[in-house]
Amino acid sequence: MRKRTRLTITLPNELLKRVDTLVDGSIIRNRSHAVEHLLGEALTQSVSQAVILAGGKPAKRRSLLSLVQGKHLLQITLDQLRKYDITDCIICTDPDLIAELQKRFGDGSNLGMQITYVPEVEPQGTAGALRNCTKYLRPAPFLVMHGDVLTSINLQEFIEFHKNEQKKATIGVKPRQAERSFGQVFLQGNSIIQFLDRGADQGISIVNTGLYVLDPSVLDLIPKQKTPVNLETDVFPKLAKEGELSAFIFQGLWYDITSPHLLEEASRRWLQ
Repeated sequence: MRKRTRLTITLPNELLKRVDTLVDGSIIRNRSHAVEHLLGEALTQSVSQAVILAGGKPAKRRSLLSLVQGKHLLQITLDQLRKYDITDCIICTDPDLIAELQKRFGDGSNLGMQITYVPEVEPQGTAGALRNCTKYLRPAPFLVMHGDVLTSINLQEFIEFHKNEQKKATIGVKPRQAERSFGQVFLQGNSIIQFLDRGADQGISIVNTGLYVLDPSVLDLIPKQKTPVNLETDVFPKLAKEGELSAFIFQGLWYDITSPHLLEEASRRWLQ
């Protein structure tokens, strides 16, 4: 819970009427919440960049071109980003796949976007790959997505949650039954107090979905070592200990489509 300080302000009646129009009793609960929301929107930098991490094993890299109801996964992802006004996309993957993606998607201008390709010649891990993108990132919060993820998450709500939490990083998470193939988290309220790598058996699991909103300061926590480094094992556990890692539990579809049977299920259930 963030510390709050009581503040008394005086506003013109006409301006106050406009503030009151935001109150819906649900998302904006009352007049004070409306003023806080407006100040937050004005003072907090918006998210306009996304990094897609598609390195690692061949199956993970090729997921970008997997077909879901006749559309490439990357096309679906880019359409989602554009829907939420995230039009600057950085894709980190191996050089051979970059050449193929450039033929299909170019620089993104035909989609109303800007696509930057960052080659990952040798596997660097998720944190190492993100570190390679640093020079293309603006000094503002940004979205990170694993390249093998198909999801219907509401990105606006995800980003708004991150702003309200005022922590360095937010992870999108979902409850799953005894799921050992994904990283898992322990929650206290909205805060992640412990981050576990894959393989832990915890019964009902709260799993990492590979969707993150990160503040630029997270980049400073990535070790400079040359060997592969990962957000999930080398960065997020540190943030959890510092109380700087939040969890956004979301509804909707989410699939890691690396395996053929999950791709088949996702294609069957995906709603265009």
